[in-house]
Amino acid sequence: MLLQLKISFIIILYFFGALFMVLFPPRNYEQSGAKMRTIRSAESEFSFTQYADHTFVLATAERFAKDNPEVVHTVGLAPSTAENRSIIAIELRSDKNSRKPGILIIGALNGMVWGAPNAVLELADKLLYDSNYQTPFFNDYDWYLIPMGNPDGIHFTQSVRSLAPLDQTQWSRKVSARINSRPTEWHKNVDKISLQDTCFGTNVNRNFAYHWQDDVRKTPEHCSQSYPGDKPFSSAEAQAIRAYVDRLGDVIHLTIHLHASFVPKKEFILYPWRYSLRQPSNYRSLQEIGEYAARQARLPDGRLYEVHQGSNNIRVAGTLSDYILGVVGIELVFIVKPYHELFPNYTDINIREGYVRKAMSTILSVVRGWRSSTRQNTLSFFGNDVEF
Repeated sequence: MLLQLKISFIIILYFFGALFMVLFPPRNYEQSGAKMRTIRSAESEFSFTQYADHTFVLATAERFAKDNPEVVHTVGLAPSTAENRSIIAIELRSDKNSRKPGILIIGALNGMVWGAPNAVLELADKLLYDSNYQTPFFNDYDWYLIPMGNPDGIHFTQSVRSLAPLDQTQWSRKVSARINSRPTEWHKNVDKISLQDTCFGTNVNRNFAYHWQDDVRKTPEHCSQSYPGDKPFSSAEAQAIRAYVDRLGDVIHLTIHLHASFVPKKEFILYPWRYSLRQPSNYRSLQEIGEYAARQARLPDGRLYEVHQGSNNIRVAGTLSDYILGVVGIELVFIVKPYHELFPNYTDINIREGYVRKAMSTILSVVRGWRSSTRQNTLSFFGNDVEF
């Protein structure tokens, strides 16, 4: 008798559940949720054979848009770079009839972070084609992805990778030494103030107009890898990103700058400010989200990312993250820095995939930390939060 009552109760629950789905279908079912997954859950043919270059970024963005016109939109940012390359943004929106909280990811502002475009493109691919990523990540947010924020710098460093290394300061000062050598590191773009300049290039992540060179240090000379430009937004890259972010306005709720640490076993999840030891008003929330992400994205050897304010290590001014928080007003801003070799072996798939896996895992863990901090789409069962 008791068993029959239990079975009857379960049948009644299922009946009312089905009735509820009929009377109150999922939001915009035609554009999102289960129907979109059946359209896009086929196995992707996306794969890398090497570090992504600008041509590959363009081709991949075009293919995403062609194969998924209902959810993918590509934007060429203006102005173009000094070498006439366009910075591409890939916009992923699972519901074209409404706006959801926006997540902005910007990779490869630094000319040495070859793996960042791979990570951002692979993240886009997972969001589009892998049902494990569509819920909760794709269906609940709009994604705005800039895989390669410094295409000239990436092209330059990849093109000279096979040459013999020479100290970057000597390389910058001696034109004759450049024929058969490369700088040991290059964190800038390749623009020139004039054709007569021996030194060239601006560090794009020092070129944003928020406390630009404000009481940080004496302005680095032009040959320095930290050269911030002759004025804020002197680089085309910073101008293009500013224009794009300004256009998005308050659509963006979370921004992640995918960067890299070039020191082994020193990997970070940072947040503003970078120009000052003064703490942002929401530093407790930023620290908590960062610590949650660090626990979720534990590194392969068991270590945790170091989580703290960016200026705790070194004060630098004119950065993208400080500009996004201080001028644009987006309160949740993080800098993710997995380890990345300087001039890594170009054909070593393990090195490349190691960075990509860590970058993707950490980005998604930051998003999960944000969800957890606001209890978005969660229910509590016996003290445990369960996402839906």
